[in-house]
Amino acid sequence: MSLTLKVKEMAKSHNPNCAYYPNRNYIGTLMESSIRSNSYYRVIALWALCEAMIGGIIHGMRIPVSGLIVGSAAVICISLIGWYHPGKGNILKATLVVAIFKMILSPQAPVTAYIAVFFQGAMGELLFWKRRYYIISCFLLASLALLESALQRIIVLTILYGNDLWKAINDLMNKLTDQQHWTNYSRLFIGSYIAIHLLMGLLIGGVCSVLPKKILLWKNKLPLTISVSPKLSEYNKEKKKKRGRIVFIIWIAFLFLYIQSYFNIGPPLLPESIPLKILMRSVIIVVGWVFIIGPLLRKLLHAWLQKKQGSAQLEVAKVMALLPGTEQVIRSSWDQAKTRRGFKRYSDSFKSILAHSLYDESTGVYILTAPVGTGKTTSVLQWIGEQEQVYGILSPVINGKRYFYDIETKTEFPMEADEATQNTLSVGRFVFRKEAFEKACAIIERSADKAGWLVIDEIGPLELRGEGLATSTVKVLAKRNNRILLVVREGLAEKVMAFCKTPCIIIHDLSELPKE
Repeated sequence: MSLTLKVKEMAKSHNPNCAYYPNRNYIGTLMESSIRSNSYYRVIALWALCEAMIGGIIHGMRIPVSGLIVGSAAVICISLIGWYHPGKGNILKATLVVAIFKMILSPQAPVTAYIAVFFQGAMGELLFWKRRYYIISCFLLASLALLESALQRIIVLTILYGNDLWKAINDLMNKLTDQQHWTNYSRLFIGSYIAIHLLMGLLIGGVCSVLPKKILLWKNKLPLTISVSPKLSEYNKEKKKKRGRIVFIIWIAFLFLYIQSYFNIGPPLLPESIPLKILMRSVIIVVGWVFIIGPLLRKLLHAWLQKKQGSAQLEVAKVMALLPGTEQVIRSSWDQAKTRRGFKRYSDSFKSILAHSLYDESTGVYILTAPVGTGKTTSVLQWIGEQEQVYGILSPVINGKRYFYDIETKTEFPMEADEATQNTLSVGRFVFRKEAFEKACAIIERSADKAGWLVIDEIGPLELRGEGLATSTVKVLAKRNNRILLVVREGLAEKVMAFCKTPCIIIHDLSELPKE
């Protein structure tokens, strides 16, 4: 009996419901939707990270032009979906997934941020459901999205501070300029603010219209080496709770003073002053929003998104698998452009992020991950039978013993050491033949320059500490970064990605690989 048949029979007897057999109920069914291309989900992952990471930082710092930055990033991602994946419902589905990830990754984001996301998604769906007028659609989407951002900011300011804000600005500016004729500076401010957003919209629209032609050129011009950066530490939640109680008490006091003075309940405790009225009103509305209205609306929105998360669980799981790689591309692109100065660094980072988040479907390093004992090697054997050219090494278990299997010659040799073996490698409770790993490394290096897929099964704790198949894997990745399949047990995918130092796509089923 051939090795292929032996492994299939053993896997079937060990686990009849093996995750990699047809008609299984497993996360491998992620690609059952009609949209098969990984680039669709990579764009969604990039959009979600822009909303959660950049948006969260900007909203936390209260930067007044947040809509220019976050809105521009959203428009770019939507336009890429419109180009690569035109079709009814694709952008709306992506918008829902992005909103779900915004809820997960940036739960304190204001409701107004969700309003902007859904507005951008709705406009994108309306403009890009056919790709016939792509350039015009890019300009319209960018202009409308950034105009909405500007108007939203002005409306929020008016709600918070009332018309007294604009009156105070007019009085202050007219007094400072000492003009004979009264000038409506508030109108000039609002008009300028809207004009800046519209001009930025036209600029971003122009960028989006040429992106599909530029991305492949940028990929070849700006090669990327992945670097691993430490994650940001979390805030001290206990301190935040204590601070929140103090702010709430202050809000109650302000509310009492404002009501007492506004309704003339006894002698007014607050003096008549427009700036003071503006301050009191803003504090009451802002803190009231933070403690009462905002949490209530956010809770309702999150409840609705959680319901939708069930219907979009396949898309959510797919994007979740791509988030670590996309985040590494963003960090590494920024780090690699550090030799540039000023605008050039931002420009090169932007080009590198797009190019390496959307690299060609037929290329890439893929990490197949699943729990131990669920038939990863068996699934690869089945998949190999459907391909024309596959090389490399597999690690099947036959009669309880681990073997190496040369895919090209279809021969196997024992991996585990016996009592007579002198040179060994140990990991956990397993002891392996060192010479077997040396032979496997030679097979991998021999296959590095051959056309077709290269399979390395598997990359585990032994390789992560620099032993086993580590040396040959590093050499192969230095020569090529396409059509490589690494088999990894569940829980090690991100560590292996850092070990590879190259963009990787995490998959859970071989149907997610690009077709020949």
